[in-house]
Amino acid sequence: MILKYLRENPGKALLASPLSAPLKAWALLPLFMLIALLVGFGTGLLEFDPLKTGFALLLPLTLFIFPSLLEELFFRGLLIPRTISDSGRTAVWRSILLSTLAFVAWHPFNALLFNHSAIPLFLNPWFLVITAALGVTCGYGYVVSRSIWVPVIIHWMTVCAWVLLLGGRNLVLEI
Repeated sequence: MILKYLRENPGKALLASPLSAPLKAWALLPLFMLIALLVGFGTGLLEFDPLKTGFALLLPLTLFIFPSLLEELFFRGLLIPRTISDSGRTAVWRSILLSTLAFVAWHPFNALLFNHSAIPLFLNPWFLVITAALGVTCGYGYVVSRSIWVPVIIHWMTVCAWVLLLGGRNLVLEI
């Protein structure tokens, strides 16, 4: 039963091309960007501070694998049934919200257990607001596209912009 679920959900989601995703799979991205930028710059979590090191060339690949791919496989690919849209609007939003709650809760848990330098950030309520907005955006993109690659790309672009351009590395990485 578990193997069937893995094959039908993250398995098939990995094979679904983001290029065939309907345009509405990306619909929440502008709203997420607006929320993230307003909250981020308004609270001082973000500042324009491009990374100037050769290490910057390696970061996008690393950030693609973790957090983007691995977190999306778990929080969207496992926690949201790939065909949830067949169950109606209420089931869709319940799944997206539960997945988002788990995604948001993961960040403080991650900081407290594994990434102590991220504790101040990952327990910051404004950071968690941005994280929740990202979770909803990725969840919606996944449900509409049925491709794990849509939320992976959204997550990856967000983290790359944050770490490479907006000072995020100073908050969670020791670079």
